[in-house]
Amino acid sequence: MDMTRVKWSDARREAFYSELYALLTAGLDFSCAFQLLIDEASDTREKTLLNRLYREVVSGASLWQSMEHSGAFRRLECGVIRIGEETGRLSETLEFLGDYFRKRASQRKMIFSAVSYPIIILVIAVAVVVFMLAVVVPMFAEVYMRMGSELPMLTQRIVSLARVFPSYAVIMLIAGCGIGFLWYVNRNQPRVQAVLAALWLRIPLVGTVIRKSYEMQICRLLHLLTSSGISLLAAVGMLREVVEFWPYKQSFVHIARMLERGDAFSKGLSDFSHLYDRKLFALVHVGEETGRLSDMLRQRAEILTSELEHVVHRMGALLEPLLIFFVGIFVAVILIAMYLPMFSLGGIMG
Repeated sequence: MDMTRVKWSDARREAFYSELYALLTAGLDFSCAFQLLIDEASDTREKTLLNRLYREVVSGASLWQSMEHSGAFRRLECGVIRIGEETGRLSETLEFLGDYFRKRASQRKMIFSAVSYPIIILVIAVAVVVFMLAVVVPMFAEVYMRMGSELPMLTQRIVSLARVFPSYAVIMLIAGCGIGFLWYVNRNQPRVQAVLAALWLRIPLVGTVIRKSYEMQICRLLHLLTSSGISLLAAVGMLREVVEFWPYKQSFVHIARMLERGDAFSKGLSDFSHLYDRKLFALVHVGEETGRLSDMLRQRAEILTSELEHVVHRMGALLEPLLIFFVGIFVAVILIAMYLPMFSLGGIMG
């Protein structure tokens, strides 16, 4: 059985780590705790996956290695579990992962609730515009052609757009499929990742959400690492392997080199002002000066969580009226263009 076919939601991952954490902190050893999780698993593929992990760990493999080998867990999970095993703080890392996926699931629900209605509006609007250009406008155009009267300029433009719309729609569909295929084939290429990341970060509000989300994740991970007694240089090196978004991965390559030269962490972050907020520079600088870097990172992560919620709610509040406004304008232009000849004819007849 292909273990990579086991797809867990964030809520299921949160339950797995939280349950394992609760069992271990209750005094059970790893073998008993994991066996209980296996017995409670209702899905056949999930039970098979957990059995495989258990057998490999009992045979002498590390938990993080077994997770990585299964292909069912993300790089972040394997990296954090590795940290817990190597530092002797597995329970704390399990608690961290449970909390991480709980907040991640909550944030995804928050984002979905904020953008779901605007997306519905957009889909309906596109369907209405397509229907008008493909059906309504050609019907009016045929009637006006039979009448033989000269059409107003606006009406001529809309009729011309309706005539070429099917061809453009087919071309856009083919182009979209082609671009999607090229992206899928080359999605792991550094240059493609860099270009796509730059495009995402330039989108208003979306770029802000991405920055805050990754900065929050990085602060939480660095807090976990530094509070576990891992050196800052080693922590940055681990983050370089865990964080997948291209700009942040490259920023850690640069910061690691600066730390090796003896430069301050805050100075390395300041070289990437397009990725990290200036407040983070100040907090990290204070943390380095006072020896409380871990506390400052935790504090910044908590602040970013609140800021992210605010930005997401604001994004949803802005998208809805903007979409309604622009769709209303476009539909109104089409309707006015179709009825203008009637007004002209009415004036002539009067």
